[in-house]
Amino acid sequence: MQSVFYPRSVAVVGVSSKLTNLGRNIMLNLVDFGFDGIVYAVGPNGGAIATRRIYKSVIDIPDHIDLAVILVPARFVPGVMEECGQKGVKTAIIETAGFREFSEEGREIEDQVVEIASRYNIRFVGPNCIGVINMENGFCVPFPRLTPFIRKGDVSIISQSGGVGLSIMNHMAAEGIGLNKFVSVGNMLNIDAEDLLEYLIGDKGTRIIFIYLESIRDGRRLMDIANRSPKPILVFKSNIGQLGQNIAASHTASLSSDDRVVDTAFRQCGITRIHDVTTLSDYMKTLRLPPLKNKRLAIISRSGGHAIVAADACELAGFQLADFPEEFIREIEKHFRASVIKLTNPLDLGDLFDLDVYHKIVNDTLEQDNVDGVVFLHTSVAQTEHEHTKKLLGHLESLCKKYNKPVAAYVSANSYEINKLRADFDFPIFTQIVELFRALKLDFEHTQKIAEVDSQEISPTFVVDKKRVNQLIGNAKSENRDLLLNEAMEVLESYGIPTTKGLTANSAAEAKQAAEKLGFPVAMKVISEQISHKSDVGGVQLNLRDSESVEDAFKDMVTRIKKAYPEADFGGVMVQPMAVGGREMILGGRQDKQFGAAVLVGLGGIFVEIFERASMRIAPISKSEAYAMIEELSGSQILMGARGQKRFDIEALVNATLHLSQLLTDFPEIKELDINPLRLFHEAEGCLALDARIIL
Repeated sequence: MQSVFYPRSVAVVGVSSKLTNLGRNIMLNLVDFGFDGIVYAVGPNGGAIATRRIYKSVIDIPDHIDLAVILVPARFVPGVMEECGQKGVKTAIIETAGFREFSEEGREIEDQVVEIASRYNIRFVGPNCIGVINMENGFCVPFPRLTPFIRKGDVSIISQSGGVGLSIMNHMAAEGIGLNKFVSVGNMLNIDAEDLLEYLIGDKGTRIIFIYLESIRDGRRLMDIANRSPKPILVFKSNIGQLGQNIAASHTASLSSDDRVVDTAFRQCGITRIHDVTTLSDYMKTLRLPPLKNKRLAIISRSGGHAIVAADACELAGFQLADFPEEFIREIEKHFRASVIKLTNPLDLGDLFDLDVYHKIVNDTLEQDNVDGVVFLHTSVAQTEHEHTKKLLGHLESLCKKYNKPVAAYVSANSYEINKLRADFDFPIFTQIVELFRALKLDFEHTQKIAEVDSQEISPTFVVDKKRVNQLIGNAKSENRDLLLNEAMEVLESYGIPTTKGLTANSAAEAKQAAEKLGFPVAMKVISEQISHKSDVGGVQLNLRDSESVEDAFKDMVTRIKKAYPEADFGGVMVQPMAVGGREMILGGRQDKQFGAAVLVGLGGIFVEIFERASMRIAPISKSEAYAMIEELSGSQILMGARGQKRFDIEALVNATLHLSQLLTDFPEIKELDINPLRLFHEAEGCLALDARIIL
């Protein structure tokens, strides 16, 4: 990856002297951005550009080439790659479009490019991308004509769309946020977003990473890399409009759309998902401040009104106002002209007009052990205070470094003044109070995540009957079907998930015998591969209290099912003892095509999809993650024993969730799994799976 950003010699392939030539734009961008390496132009017609010779072939260049930037029609790209291979070029950026995104013929050309790259061990970015920028060495090779429009900074960008990437950089420039590196990944035939993310995590010049994604190739690898990152990773994931729109065969599928899995995976590995550019720029600003290690803030404001607004925003964001000692307040009062404002936190400096004194007050505030960060609210009078404001912001920036505590600065001024200040400072300037506190919240959450990296809990592994589950799944696969109810229940039992015992029956008489053997009351459930939601068609009969009601229920069930599903295979029924008491939960999981096994826990029953009371994690999960899933459920207080009620057996639910996590991890051929309901009893009484569906 180093050679993608730090080549010493570059060949730009596809250059001519025509003013409309895009290769010419790349050459000029390298000049304007001050690239510190050697550049060669290559084009089939030869000639010259800006006193540089245009070579007719890469092979004609007399010197070694580190990297080739290729922008020729798609049909010529394999030939150029062959030349690069023969020349010993090991890195390329293919900006040409017209491959698989365009036609089947383009896909065939792609295959040729991949084969040539593999044969010569060439790593390449693209195709169908706009290129790479490295502000550290002036390596700027996008084909649009650019001028140095953004300052050098510490934010690096990986974008699946060149246009979106450029728009983000334009916004950063307007907000005074500096760029370190940018790469447009295009079709990702060779170097993908995960490769680049791994590189940028170790890159000294990069402090914050932003990624724009339209698709995810390897979600597991993305999570693994992000989990190891000490740097903030911000991701805008688009292309979600049509996901999860098909009718789901299981509750789990309907509750865990593709985009919910993405949300879950990002949260779990510490990626912050962004949904709008304003939030993105605010986060880019605050994450460049020192870490906010706790929630105690001091608000210092030049305006009493702004102080009140900030206090409200502080509380809504979950922060606390630090308490100031009496001697600290008395010391500040000495600087005031008149004692007309009662000093507290927020500190209202409305009676103080000396901006140099503000510096001392912020310094003294940061010295307080119980202050974790400062929010400074400044109203600037541009005509008379521009230089004083610049000096003040410089002081705030130095105080951040001195105390290693964040000072988030809000400035109220006209747009011209704000733009001038942002041009002069790399220090973040906010213009919205509420967004400032939202951004500080991210700083705090990121600090907490980094603190937890070294103490991550390992997922437990249990002794299970994997051989029996293999047999059950193998039998079903050989018959090209999903698991039947009785088989699904046996799978759960084999993996240590408690189930209610049941007997199968193929006739009313057998059902009667089974009920008498188990003891009344009983439940009866249809066994059929084709029926997903049994209760919707009378496939579940509960609380049957005598032999006659069992026989009648069996006959009624057969009649209803044949009417509703005339083509369905009727595999008999399962008769189970009625489980009395407890709380209905749902436990489930599914295989996501990007992230693998996802585990779901919810407050269950037939209304689970309506209330959407479910939480999710990517498996395998740890014990603490299983507890967190339960705690974040809407209504979890009921399970914990709210208002003097008896507590439910949370430990049993956690154990069942962990065993399910192992089952889904061990058997990726399980596409979807529902345990609905899982009856959770009171503390020390355990839980029971009453029904299950496993789709292969």
